[in-house]
Amino acid sequence: MAIGQPPLSSALPAGKEMATWPKPWGNWMTQVFLSLFGWARTYTATLTHDFGSIAAQSQATQTVTVSGARSGDAVIVRPTTAVNGIIVDGTVTADNTVTVRAVNYSSGAVDPASQIYRILVFQQ
Repeated sequence: MAIGQPPLSSALPAGKEMATWPKPWGNWMTQVFLSLFGWARTYTATLTHDFGSIAAQSQATQTVTVSGARSGDAVIVRPTTAVNGIIVDGTVTADNTVTVRAVNYSSGAVDPASQIYRILVFQQ
């Protein structure tokens, strides 16, 4: 393979084009990834919320509907902006429902501004 050529390339007749990464290759990689980690599907949702002031060593929660989420699924919550002293996580607490939790691990109250939280659910 010459430098600069994409993997799986082959000589084509003049006037014919080849995609850099053929779609079947991408689908195959996705299937490998899913089978390695045991995830069958992923679901996403967003939550716009203001948790208000959270006391030191305390937490605040808010639920959000994520259609397809089931108990036992893995959840990742990503805020728009990180806030010092706050860790955000999520748990599927009922079918189609994720509870987002903001934990203040600092020694003083923290009041994160209203922001958008992206929720990713990985179904096992």
